[in-house]
Amino acid sequence: MDSVTPLSPLDRPTLSAQVARHLLELVNREGLRPGMPVPSEVQISRDLAVSRGSVREAYRTLAALGILEIEAGRQPRLRPIDPNVLMQVFDYALNTAQVTVAHVLETRRAIEMQTAQLAARYATDAQRRCLRELAAQMRAAGADQSRRVACDMAIHALIAEASGNPLNSMLLHALRTPVEASARMHLDDRRMPHELTRVIDGHEDVVERICAGDSMGAASAMSCHFDLAIIHVMRQEAQPLDIVDAPAPAPVATIAKAATARRVRKTS
Repeated sequence: MDSVTPLSPLDRPTLSAQVARHLLELVNREGLRPGMPVPSEVQISRDLAVSRGSVREAYRTLAALGILEIEAGRQPRLRPIDPNVLMQVFDYALNTAQVTVAHVLETRRAIEMQTAQLAARYATDAQRRCLRELAAQMRAAGADQSRRVACDMAIHALIAEASGNPLNSMLLHALRTPVEASARMHLDDRRMPHELTRVIDGHEDVVERICAGDSMGAASAMSCHFDLAIIHVMRQEAQPLDIVDAPAPAPVATIAKAATARRVRKTS
């Protein structure tokens, strides 16, 4: 008979972890969806014959992960997935030097090539118009770096939305901090004018291929865009620029709404 190696204390899941796993299995088994209630702490404590303290700890852990919504006097409910929770994980990895901005760009390159392909197939006419206007705003930004960066992020966010896959938007949002850092590096005022022009050209090429419905061309253009970005960011990480005190770009939602408002005025 084969011997079984006992688990070390660090390998054994805590009681609260087992409760959390039980609840997640129940969600799957019952087909529960965001907004729907889950059993109360009292019911789970009774069903599993465990202390209320262990159940409360499990529920608080799931709330911290953005899975449960817990309010006093209300039955706990499932929450829609929150990309801000994942953002904290990526920010922690970046701030503790477990990953670099270049690592993030390499990962984004693979994701956003596929995203550009999907956007070329599924983007709506309104999304195509907005992409073109954002690209034009990026070129017209001139010496305004914060505006260039905001346009950059708005373009990538809209491409992710146009792909029709919610995971693309979610991952891009979760990577927002390193995305902003790489955009500032890539669009820094200290770059030569012809380098900045090349970056803007690259964005326009991606946008035009998406708008033309050229899925393979869009993926190729996105690949070239990221190749240039990765090379430049890796050079800057070897000799870091002071990006911490750089002015924060305008929120992506703000610039996208402004583009939409201008379109409405033109058509009215």
